[in-house]
Amino acid sequence: MNRTELYMARLAFKLKIHESDGQRFEDLFIKVMGKANLNFQPVKAWGRIGDMKNDGFDSTSGTYYQVFAPESTEKLSTINSAVKKVRDDFNGLKKHWHSICPIKEFYYVVNDKYKGVAAPIHQELMKLEKGNKGIKCKPFTSKNLEDTFIKLNSDDIIDVISFIPDDTIGFLDYSVLNEAVTHIKGCSGFPSIEDNLNVPDFEDKLIFNKLSNKIQHYLTFASYQLGDLEEYFKVNSEYVRTDLQKCFKEMYEESKIEIPEEEDLCTDKRFMYILKKASPKEDKAHRDAVLVLMAYYFESCDIFEEPVKEMVI
Repeated sequence: MNRTELYMARLAFKLKIHESDGQRFEDLFIKVMGKANLNFQPVKAWGRIGDMKNDGFDSTSGTYYQVFAPESTEKLSTINSAVKKVRDDFNGLKKHWHSICPIKEFYYVVNDKYKGVAAPIHQELMKLEKGNKGIKCKPFTSKNLEDTFIKLNSDDIIDVISFIPDDTIGFLDYSVLNEAVTHIKGCSGFPSIEDNLNVPDFEDKLIFNKLSNKIQHYLTFASYQLGDLEEYFKVNSEYVRTDLQKCFKEMYEESKIEIPEEEDLCTDKRFMYILKKASPKEDKAHRDAVLVLMAYYFESCDIFEEPVKEMVI
């Protein structure tokens, strides 16, 4: 993979991390670890005994993992529960597994969504390590999982995130565009938003929204096909254009709720959020069609923010 493809892969993975809580995160963790380490064995919960405090392990190295993936790791009640769970999980793991396959390393896997693990959890792991000589006890965060993911081969990376947008945009296939349009119109879920009639300079808007150079590249290339999109709109009713406008506005507003301003790379993540939600299929033709639609509604300020013009006195 080239640098652009790796960047887009990381961005798609970060979005997966953001969207994954509970079992979804555990499934993602298991999938990545299984591809990264052929010796990794997931443990399926079974009846009343569950997984015996072991979500996955490598018997050749004595490495064990236990997953904790709440919606938020910042609430005090969640932190208190996590601290208790660390000790309970470790003690249960030691009881059920240590005599069969000695524990050398214990990782408490936390979906911290790149915000870091709270100090009490670090302290509890340090206490466990101090009280259990010869056993390393450490947190395993979203960053650690991303580091593992990005070292996978290209096929495995694509299998985890499903797609990587191509950095070239092909000619628009109207049959594919029709399918994309039908799908997008079914994605609505927010109240109508007033139309925006202001159309700022495309380049100014790219810079103002602090989109990365790689995302700017995608939108710029997609904008080269806007003439074909205009032809498509000409042979369809005005309803198609305005209804799509509302759909994209709704998806953008939804992305702002899902991915707040304080998040790292928030505008790039919002771009990926819309691209993923608006695409009916994960092949190049459908992604290209959606990218061209995104470029169109980006230009008219229906998605992302309009540059603030300085007042001339």
